[in-house]
Amino acid sequence: MIRKLFIISINVLVLALFWANYKEQQSNSESEKIEQWAKNNQIKVDKSTKAQKFTIDFDEKEWNLLKQKLSLTRFFTSLKDVPSFDFGFDPDYARELVEYWGNKFDWKSQVEYLNSYPQFRISINDTIIHYVHYTTNPTAAKRINILLLDGWPGAFFGFYKAIDFMEKNYKDICFEIVVPSIPGYHFSTPLNKKHNPVETSMQFDALMRYLFGELAHYYIHGEDWGSIIATTMPQLYPSRVSGIHITMPITSESNILNNICSLLLPYVPSLFLSDQELEHEFSSRYSIKSKLWKFWDEFGYFHLQATRPDTVGHGLTDSPVGLLAYILEKYSSWTFERLNKISGAKDGGLDFFKKDDLLTVCTLYWMTNSITSSMRYYANSFNAMLEFRKQNLDFFSLSVSQTVPVGVQMNLNDIFVTPFWFIKSRYLGLIQYKIVEQGGHFAAFQNPELTVKCLVDFITQVEYKI
Repeated sequence: MIRKLFIISINVLVLALFWANYKEQQSNSESEKIEQWAKNNQIKVDKSTKAQKFTIDFDEKEWNLLKQKLSLTRFFTSLKDVPSFDFGFDPDYARELVEYWGNKFDWKSQVEYLNSYPQFRISINDTIIHYVHYTTNPTAAKRINILLLDGWPGAFFGFYKAIDFMEKNYKDICFEIVVPSIPGYHFSTPLNKKHNPVETSMQFDALMRYLFGELAHYYIHGEDWGSIIATTMPQLYPSRVSGIHITMPITSESNILNNICSLLLPYVPSLFLSDQELEHEFSSRYSIKSKLWKFWDEFGYFHLQATRPDTVGHGLTDSPVGLLAYILEKYSSWTFERLNKISGAKDGGLDFFKKDDLLTVCTLYWMTNSITSSMRYYANSFNAMLEFRKQNLDFFSLSVSQTVPVGVQMNLNDIFVTPFWFIKSRYLGLIQYKIVEQGGHFAAFQNPELTVKCLVDFITQVEYKI
């Protein structure tokens, strides 16, 4: 039986490799087509347009209205025979956080903290882009431009502790750090038209050219949607992107070699996995069965936001406790291992974070009225994917050129883990792959020091050809 399985595996792999070679040639042609499309559609940077310095205001009227709404919250009872957080955000812990939010949380002080790094807003292609721009150690001889990108349901300030660590621990490097908010998120609003990662990539590239000149080169660190945008930008502008460092690599669902090897993985794991990946049970974590279970257990929000974001948006826009539960459930389930840290825990593991940090995320979405526009990004993106494919522009499956260095920080408690072998099939320039045992989806927010070390190690490897 084992001998038969081995022979079948070898034959399937040989056929798949022939197919992969054909697809690689086709991919090169598609890459050239996309680069030409990007050149033809590049956003012209208007230097006469001035970015406006932006300061977040403490709106006492809106803050009092939020507290009033919190005081009127109607709660429901928990089930005695269901462990906390097994059905979603625990109602008893919701009561505790609502009481803290309405009576102890100091939003005014948090606004001061949010304003501790310089912020700006600029209109690019009729879209408002809010961004942080901060220069660390300006007298250092070595200068690096870097774009830090988050996703849903994150916030730009999730990088503040990482920026602080970079400044204090890498004094020999001047980092020109830009942290934009995705259109539709927080202060990159209002947004009254559809928007997707390709448009965002074009606008963020235009922002970097606006700040640093047409010939500027820059690195990108991306998390969640930021990883997808970071993947798209070097497809469009491979000559400008010095390298990308991501926490959520997306492999192509149309890659026949990957799909075949995923089926073989549980039977011959040593063929595809390193010793470290075997130690962390990647053969079961990345199996078809595991991925299907994840889609069933974890992706209800995804289906809603990719199909009917406005429907759920009505409830979250008007109910602060609904907003809190919907957002913070993700900070629990995407950060910790469910069986040992979440299920049955009164706080779902959230006591790992400071309450003030979590509630600042929630309050930002509330005060900017941006939860619905942030969720629409899912529907917009999948509609755009289908439209681009009709034009034979497959941004969402195309490989990233080998000329663009790629680093991956694989956090074991993230939604998915992907082995090196499978990532390499799409990110051809993959040169760094680090497994983080205690990491989750919100990498810089949860582990700012470790994330910065991974990022700077990657940049150093690229810059000095280590």
